[in-house]
Amino acid sequence: MKKFAKYNVYSENQWVYPDDEITSANTRLLDLDVARGGNVLCQILTDVEVQENEPFEIDIKGASCLTFTPYQLVKVKVKLNSAPQGISHTTDDYESVKDFVTRKAPFEVYDATAPMDKVFLHEGRLGIALRFYAKQNAIVGTQKIVVTITTSTATLEIPLNLTVHKATIPKLSDSKLSIINWITPDKLAQDAKAEKYSEKYFELYDKMLTHLIDIRNNHLSLAESWQRSVPDESIKDENGKIVDFDLSTLERSLQMAEKAGMTKLYGMYVAHFLEWNKPEIYLLWDWANKHPATDAEGYRQLKIYFKRVREMIERNNWQDKYIQPLFDEPQFQNADNYRIFVGMVRSIYPELLIHDPVEVDNIAGSADIWCVKNAVYEKYKESFQAQQAEGQRMTWYACGCPAGYTMNRTIDLPLVVSRLCFWICHRYDFEGFLHWGYHMSTNSLSDPFTIFAPGNESIVYLVNGIVYDTIRAHAQRAGAEDWELLSVIKENDPSTFKTLVEQACRSFDDYERDWQVFDSLKKRVLVEADKYFKD
Repeated sequence: MKKFAKYNVYSENQWVYPDDEITSANTRLLDLDVARGGNVLCQILTDVEVQENEPFEIDIKGASCLTFTPYQLVKVKVKLNSAPQGISHTTDDYESVKDFVTRKAPFEVYDATAPMDKVFLHEGRLGIALRFYAKQNAIVGTQKIVVTITTSTATLEIPLNLTVHKATIPKLSDSKLSIINWITPDKLAQDAKAEKYSEKYFELYDKMLTHLIDIRNNHLSLAESWQRSVPDESIKDENGKIVDFDLSTLERSLQMAEKAGMTKLYGMYVAHFLEWNKPEIYLLWDWANKHPATDAEGYRQLKIYFKRVREMIERNNWQDKYIQPLFDEPQFQNADNYRIFVGMVRSIYPELLIHDPVEVDNIAGSADIWCVKNAVYEKYKESFQAQQAEGQRMTWYACGCPAGYTMNRTIDLPLVVSRLCFWICHRYDFEGFLHWGYHMSTNSLSDPFTIFAPGNESIVYLVNGIVYDTIRAHAQRAGAEDWELLSVIKENDPSTFKTLVEQACRSFDDYERDWQVFDSLKKRVLVEADKYFKD
């Protein structure tokens, strides 16, 4: 005879751990709120043990104008903690980080979410995440929903009250918030176990695009600056002189991104420093020869390259969609050469919109959009804000450095921080957010990091050819939707907007860590935004 499962309920902003004990169902967390055109998630941890490939049945009753997606929570192992502030990578010195990490490593946590379709993909204690998307025409009001999951040994019955609000999230195509998670072709080919730009590679690439759109990632950036390469080989004559470029695979990649729904399309980086503390910069496509980017020969090559870029843009009518990264993370030591380099490119292609991650504040008149690292912005905040006041456009980015309590979306920071990455865009008037670590990890659930802070390199896992979402990726979608509602409040009630944002995040180093406090803020955002929408 099957038993009725016991379970705990968790907020979408709360980490769930495999060693949590079943105490009480915490049924108040089954009262969910969602904007029209938006998503809400709740998490359930049960006392049921399931087997890999064990069949199950799932049933939902009472849902109207909703899309329901269930996931199996899958644990990952955090072997080391994030390092303390000012130090990159990881540490086993818990005493130095206990003030900001959630748990002492090693520990396991449910970060990955596997699709649920007929059989469980993983064995062990059953945890699930229930996702609800409210269509934009959903009727406002509360729906009484019952989700029933039946396994070979138990029945899990979950009654929910889901309130659809008047507030409405705009379609992604209409969003003014830019979000980038780098896709790295070399790493993607490795994950696909295929030659780069082969048909098998592009099959996985298309899956990644679908997932990125789902988490409201609307700008596509292919980045291989760490590999010091561009997507296509330069074309050389019999003497080894670069005479042309073939951008066909870049063009195909961007065409696929446009078809998937990306609103902005980025080219590839073209130059970089050899050593961060030296002034010289070199062209990436001629990296083996270390050819300077700013001399006459470099200029000749740039003219050929950007002739092909212009042709690609005009051929696809991308004049309003294409953005060019040039140089990843200019430093103070090479800032003068960076400005010279940007000027050379502008002389070749004046209309080109340039967007680069930067670690300096002394490059006025260079890139159109500066993507400033979180810690760098805090260090030179007065300078950056003065330049923003003069019209300099800015986004921000997180990566493996700095570690510590600085806002990032690592697995041993509170889960709510992954959502606040988008609230701080309002706090500091950023146009958007970039993160390099979309799928750069080993993609192993038993080791979700390589050298940087745990989870920093990946918000998806690739398991047996299946793209596993993560709870942190769901938090990205939620944070992006929060940004949209906060924009409505900002337009109509700037004072309330300011109060809400500052309660959530004062700076990159000072933000709300308590999921319960944030849940209350999230509900208030929905209620405030409701005032400016009709039923």
